[in-house]
Amino acid sequence: MSKDIGSGRGGAIGLRTDSETANAHAAPPNAVTAIMAILAVQSVGLIFLPERALAAEPGAAFQLSGVLSEGDLLHLSVLAFVIGAVMLAATFMVRQQAVLQGENAELQGLLHDAHLRADARTALLVAGGERILVFAGTGQPEVIGQMPGSNGRIPGDPERFLIFADWMPAEAVDRLEAAIAALLDDAKPFRIAVDLDAEFVVEAVGRTSGGLAMVKFTVLEGLRKRLDELTNALARAEAEVETMQQLFDQAPIALWMRDRSGRLTWVNRAYATAVDAPTVGDVLERQVEFLSAQDRLRVAKQVAENRPFTAKLSTVVEADRRNFNVVEALGPIGSAGLAIDVSETEQVRMELHQTIESQSETLNQLATAVARFDEKTRLAYYNAAFQRLFDLTNAYLETEPDHVTLLDHLRTRGILPIEKLVRSEMREQDLAAYRATEPTEDMWHLADGRTLRVIATPQPRGGATWVFEDITEKLELESQVKATVRLQRETIDYLSEAVAVFGSDGRMRLSNPAFADMWGIDPVHLAKGARIQALPDHCHVNVERTLGPGGVAEPGLSQGWRLFVEQVTAFDDHGRDTLRGEISLSDGGIFNYTIVPLPNGLTMLTFSNISEARAAELVLRERNDALEQANQIKTDFVQHVNYELRSPLTNIIGFSALLRSAETGPLNERQSEYLDYISSSTSTLLTIVNDILDLATVDAGIMELELSEVDIARTVEQAVDGVRDRFEAADISLRIDLADAGTSFNADGHRLTQILFNLLSNAANFAPAGSVVGVRAWRGDGQISFEVSDDGPGIATNQIDKIFERFEADPSGGRQSGAGLGLSIVKSFVELHHGHVEVRSMPGSGTAVICHFPLGNFPPDEDSGRSERFRDAAE
Repeated sequence: MSKDIGSGRGGAIGLRTDSETANAHAAPPNAVTAIMAILAVQSVGLIFLPERALAAEPGAAFQLSGVLSEGDLLHLSVLAFVIGAVMLAATFMVRQQAVLQGENAELQGLLHDAHLRADARTALLVAGGERILVFAGTGQPEVIGQMPGSNGRIPGDPERFLIFADWMPAEAVDRLEAAIAALLDDAKPFRIAVDLDAEFVVEAVGRTSGGLAMVKFTVLEGLRKRLDELTNALARAEAEVETMQQLFDQAPIALWMRDRSGRLTWVNRAYATAVDAPTVGDVLERQVEFLSAQDRLRVAKQVAENRPFTAKLSTVVEADRRNFNVVEALGPIGSAGLAIDVSETEQVRMELHQTIESQSETLNQLATAVARFDEKTRLAYYNAAFQRLFDLTNAYLETEPDHVTLLDHLRTRGILPIEKLVRSEMREQDLAAYRATEPTEDMWHLADGRTLRVIATPQPRGGATWVFEDITEKLELESQVKATVRLQRETIDYLSEAVAVFGSDGRMRLSNPAFADMWGIDPVHLAKGARIQALPDHCHVNVERTLGPGGVAEPGLSQGWRLFVEQVTAFDDHGRDTLRGEISLSDGGIFNYTIVPLPNGLTMLTFSNISEARAAELVLRERNDALEQANQIKTDFVQHVNYELRSPLTNIIGFSALLRSAETGPLNERQSEYLDYISSSTSTLLTIVNDILDLATVDAGIMELELSEVDIARTVEQAVDGVRDRFEAADISLRIDLADAGTSFNADGHRLTQILFNLLSNAANFAPAGSVVGVRAWRGDGQISFEVSDDGPGIATNQIDKIFERFEADPSGGRQSGAGLGLSIVKSFVELHHGHVEVRSMPGSGTAVICHFPLGNFPPDEDSGRSERFRDAAE
């Protein structure tokens, strides 16, 4: 029994049996064929009847032929032809009927198979726990299948099921009917979830298939709860991802994600900052990479093998090459990586390594032996002094012996003395320092006579550091010091200087015989510890004159001893200073005294006889006066010679210029070069001669200043023009500031130009190439000041006064050495203007020379006095 499902709008499902189906396909019997068959049989009977009759009765044929006429024969022929045709048609019909019966049997088999497949698919639909509505026409749909597990919420009867309003919410009914109408009219598929209650959901899915429209209802029991759980889980996961992304965006390390093709899909802000990108979006748009191409290939190769990449790489960040720990790993949708900046860590590690090496090198340079043993008492570190102290080989020390083994080795070699203890007692004694909580100290007396001071310091993590100090020499030195003290005591007694030591109470602690002889005091009285306050009463020599601190004279004996008493008995032990002075005694002796504060409140007085030195000083003073007179004679001679040199120099300069003129004829290259040398040398010599003459004129007091209103800017410009070539040749710039100087002041314009020229020449000689020389002028406090500053090597404080001495040339740091007269002329010309020169300089900080000129005319008395000196010099 098979089912034949018919479909169509308004149609219904019908069932037929197999026999009825076979009869329906069988063709009805053909009446013509049957009649033709009967006629054929009768005709055959008629035809063969005479033959049978003839066969039965011979001679019957003749009788028959006589009876039949020609017309009968014609009819019989036609009849025979018709009968033959009928027979042929009957044969064809029989064969055609057989073919039709075979095709009918084949169709019946195919139909049976189709019924089986339809039954199987219907069973599958019914067994799926679903209910399907099949719309084949305009009538009611066919309802297929059941929905188990509904617990009465969904009607089982198909007719009740189709009344959606009985078991669905009104809102869901409207949506479902509208969706079914759109499916039937426009073939528009739909999927609707109908909530019957919080835990029971029915899903309706509509679609078309050929000329049919189907709506499938499926129970989604427990799905809502699972959906809520998944929704909450998704919300939590999204919140966690957003939180982590916020954290990663604020993280100070670069992070990134790539897809399977290696393109960047996400980076954090630190990544964008590291690659100098304005925004994260710009990084993703331009695919700006953090690592170099070669490093990315390494990372991609290892990640492609599903192996996490971890290595230390370097890249340039903020114009600085830094080291990063790079980690990148493969995930489901691509790879993710991060880069941790370890440059500072590497720098700290390097500095720590260098510090350890430096400490090791420092310890190796120490004469004190140092060794460190770890928590297992094995030798972990030693310096070179430790190896030398115990004469240990490198091979033995490289075995890292423990503390007990090392001591046994030293005892075996005879370096340490053999202890008269059992081995357990020796071990307990040797390891006692490792159990101590505080550093321990001990004395080791070696077999060769050396004495070691041993300090063991336990370490917090176990082990101990041992310091071995060889104090053999120290002990010997202490012995020698004691002997030296005795020797010094005897030496002091034989000194020619008078020495006395007093305590803070004024009582004498020590004195030598020279002290008693100087003051004429009985040595027995001094040996009893006399007080300093009473010593003047026991002196046989008086103090006639005392030069105390600062060179202040204090006449009289009481004044001299009062100073000594005050210094010896002063309460302020830390505020006392060493004092020196000079005293004259009544017996004609002159002594230098020194008051020296000693530790523990002691004070030492020393007196040295300088009587012979004073006599020699008098002789030296007389000799110095003679030398000054000779120097004056030398100065006069130089002045005279300079006057005599001026005329021939002028002639040489003139003739040199004449030789260059066209009237004297052409010069060859060498002659022209020689003339350049002559001109340069004579110009330099003439400048020196003029400087010497100016100084001589100043010294003679006959220098006259031509005072007038001097244009400050023009005067500075003239001085600058004179040294412009030297500045350009030395690549030195000039900065002039005359904003606060005014326009003019009363002075000698020629001498002011000469002053500025010499200052600029001096600055050009010492200023380094590429530097700036400053010229500044300003008014204030009734004077005008001109300053020339440079960035040269500077001048030491104790050398500033010497730069103004004549013929004092210091070529240190300068390009060339001159005669040493420029600054002397500057100082002389400034002082002629009743001004003064100030020098501000420090070694390595450049030099500034400031010339201060008073404003207004010179005082009348000064002018008159200078005029008298001019007249005297002229005479």
